[in-house]
Amino acid sequence: MALSVPLALALLRDWGVTEWLREVLPPTVRAAFAVLTQLGDAWFFFVVLTLLYWFGDDRRRWGFVIGATLGALSLTLALKGLFASPRPPVDLQFVHADGYGFPSGHAVGATVVWGLLALSLDRAHHRVRVAVAALVVLLVTFSRLAIGVHFFVDVLVGVAVGLVYLAVVVVGLDWRPTPAFALAAALAGASVVTTGGGIEAVAAFGGSVGALVAWRGLDVPTSRRMGPVAAVVGLGAIGVLSYAGLRLSLPLPAVFAANAAAQGGLLAYPALAARVQ
Repeated sequence: MALSVPLALALLRDWGVTEWLREVLPPTVRAAFAVLTQLGDAWFFFVVLTLLYWFGDDRRRWGFVIGATLGALSLTLALKGLFASPRPPVDLQFVHADGYGFPSGHAVGATVVWGLLALSLDRAHHRVRVAVAALVVLLVTFSRLAIGVHFFVDVLVGVAVGLVYLAVVVVGLDWRPTPAFALAAALAGASVVTTGGGIEAVAAFGGSVGALVAWRGLDVPTSRRMGPVAAVVGLGAIGVLSYAGLRLSLPLPAVFAANAAAQGGLLAYPALAARVQ
C-alpha cells in the first residue's frame, strides 16, 4: 500500500532523537529549554526588531530586517501547509504545540533573524557576532527537540531553509526594504493557498501587506528618537492588535485588517510620534 506524503515524511523525520531526549533529560532541564526556546519565537523577534527600528540609527536597515523576518515566517507557513506533516505525538511533548511540524519555524526564524542581527549590529567583532548567533540558533533548535515538539529532521531542514533564504534576501535584495516587504507579501499569499486560508497565514498576509503599504507611503524620520513613554504606548497598542488578530477568533477579514494595522503601525509609529512631539 502506498504511503501518504505526510505519513512518509513522518517516518523519515523520526530518527529517535526526540524520544531519546525525553528519556534522558530531567523535567527541570526540559523546563529550562521551554524558556530558552522563546529566543526563536515570533513575538520575541518583533519586540527586539521593533525597538531596534524605533531607536536605531539606520531605520532603512532595520526596516529591511523586519521585512526579511516577515518573509521568513511566511515561507515557513507556506512550507508547513505544503507538506502538512504532523508534530511528534502528544506524549513526547513537554509543552503543547499546535499546527504542522515540518520544517521547524523556530529553526527557520532563529537562523534568519539571528543571522541578520549578526550582520547588522556593529557591536564587537563580526566573528564574535556570528559565533553568538550560531550558538543561539543551536540552543533554539536543540530546545525544540528537548521539549518534544519537533523531530530532528524538522530542525535540520529548518536551519537549511533559513540559511538559503538568508543568502537570497541579503545578496539578492541588497538590503532594500521595499523588495523585502514585497517578497514577504508574496510568500504570505502562497501560505494562504497551501494552508487553505489558515488563520496564521491570513495574519501573515495581512501583516506583510500592511507593512509594504506603510513603508511605501512613509516619510520616516531617521534622526529623531521617540521617548520611552511613547515607545511603551506604541508597543502596547501593537501588541493588542497582534493579539486580537491571532487569538480572538475573529473573521478572516478582521484577522487580515488587525495584522495589517499592527505591522503597518510598527513602521509608521516613529513618524506619528515625531509629529506629536
